[in-house]
Amino acid sequence: MEPASFWSSHKHQVRRWVPPAIWEAAHRLRLRASGGSTGGTGRSAPPVAAPPAPVVTPPQPVAAAPRGIDDIQTLHKFWRQPTPAGNVPSDYTGPTGRSEVLLKLIDDLPTDARILEVGCNVGRNLAYLVDHGYSHVEGVEISPHAVELLRETYPQLSDTSIHLGSAEDILPSLADDSFDLVFTMAVIEHIHPSSTQVFDEIVRIGKSVLAIEPPGRTSHRQYPHDVPQIFASRGLRLVSSQPMSSFPATANDTGIAIFSAYRFERAEPAAT
Repeated sequence: MEPASFWSSHKHQVRRWVPPAIWEAAHRLRLRASGGSTGGTGRSAPPVAAPPAPVVTPPQPVAAAPRGIDDIQTLHKFWRQPTPAGNVPSDYTGPTGRSEVLLKLIDDLPTDARILEVGCNVGRNLAYLVDHGYSHVEGVEISPHAVELLRETYPQLSDTSIHLGSAEDILPSLADDSFDLVFTMAVIEHIHPSSTQVFDEIVRIGKSVLAIEPPGRTSHRQYPHDVPQIFASRGLRLVSSQPMSSFPATANDTGIAIFSAYRFERAEPAAT
């Protein structure tokens, strides 16, 4: 009898007396030799699936951190340039719509009122006030180039005191209550956050304040000061707040229509 036939005919009798471990080992050797499965069940082993390829997430661009406001020396250097980007002095000699609104905002003041503009630039506002009877006006301006153009453009300001220098340097030299009104137009947002003493000085030298300023804007040359809070915290009372867009002369002036005009006065002492 051939070995294969003998095995087929007698494997069940043989299994009864062969130890299970030896039987399983022999069975695996037979299957390996014949190319079959080595599993104990005699069935072919299922194919092993390859592990999934790892998901590679492409690197995402990192957003640049917002740039903070420049240091105060860099700011002052910018404003002293002959033609600072976006603030060239010659661009502010006209038209006069903004100055017209300024005049309306202070029409309660007598023409002999003492008025100071902090950041007067080329002098258009001051010249407009002089043209309408206000003879006691002064200005503070950091740019020598703007002041030079002021003298060339507005002969009516030939006798007007223009204090050349930064607000930080000039305002402390002025006497208490020197002015009936101190006003700014697009200047407070350029005051460095380390220079809040400027606001103390404005309150010290001015009996009232008019701040024509935009809502909080932030850039490397702008800081979002809270104008009402600045002066209320220093004892002034907000008496009016008007959007510049509400005036016909500036309604279509995109450069200033989003600004508001805040008028402050010293709070009256409480009655005793």
